Amino acid sequence: MPRPDLDRAVTLHQLRTFRAVVDRLSFSAAAVELHLRQSSVSYQVKELEEALDVVLLDRLGKRVVVTEAGRVLYDYARQMLNLLDEAALAIDQLHGLERGTLRVGGSTTVGIYVLPMALGAFKKQHPAIAISLEIGSREALQAKLLGDELDIAVMAPPVLDPELDFEPLMDDELVMVVPAGHPLSRRRGLRLQDFAGESFLMREAASDTRRCVEELARNEGVDLQVGMELGSNGAIKHAVEGGLGVAVLSRHAVALERSAHSLVVVDVKGFPIRRKWGYVLLRRRHMPSVLREFVEFLPDLAWLRPD
Repeated sequence: MPRPDLDRAVTLHQLRTFRAVVDRLSFSAAAVELHLRQSSVSYQVKELEEALDVVLLDRLGKRVVVTEAGRVLYDYARQMLNLLDEAALAIDQLHGLERGTLRVGGSTTVGIYVLPMALGAFKKQHPAIAISLEIGSREALQAKLLGDELDIAVMAPPVLDPELDFEPLMDDELVMVVPAGHPLSRRRGLRLQDFAGESFLMREAASDTRRCVEELARNEGVDLQVGMELGSNGAIKHAVEGGLGVAVLSRHAVALERSAHSLVVVDVKGFPIRRKWGYVLLRRRHMPSVLREFVEFLPDLAWLRPD
């Protein structure tokens, strides 16, 4: 028999706050996510516990431990809030594209050199839409999709979480670049072994580009000499231009430098290394109209062509 008093005592705001604390196992992290003060988060959970007359969370110093009652409530609260969000999305579809937001994420290369063109073209078609772009690692972007902090992300596979769908979108080519005037810049038919003594300028170990290069080197039996690790493609390009080494970068990333003749793409067996970029979505029954329109817009790739 339902308790009528709970209809007034338990609020959606309390349930959302409780869910955020359990998801993060942290009151402070939940406060950041919800844009609330930590004291407000603690108060909302306390009010919920008093309304239900149970302890939902044990505070053990800085640790948060979910009680058995908390686990039961969390499962039901998540189902209920997800259904409510789906209902809001379904209703949102009735409004068309007169308003709305689009939160896009991109891994480093595609986020800097490709996605801005797509978002610019989409914005021209739908000027009322508020668009944001966040650039990060593949792992960070997937976490933000799962946390409903992004609507869509574009990156290279793999995407391993079963709650996420990966849809191939376009090919990327990784090419070997050297500075203009490099002794190997005009030779053809080169092999990776020809660069065994070169200083390779690389991104961090988690970089997909670096993973592809190191896999090719292992297959070729070449021990690459990593001269420097740099935190951005821009820094790598400047370092190559300055004669500090050679690098492997996306063809999209070096288009400007090639046209200025400051970097040269060299002909090396095994290159270009082709990889697939795709868009990643959280599995859901209903998709906001803005996101659905963007997903339908992306595969055309007309935005890659200049006006």
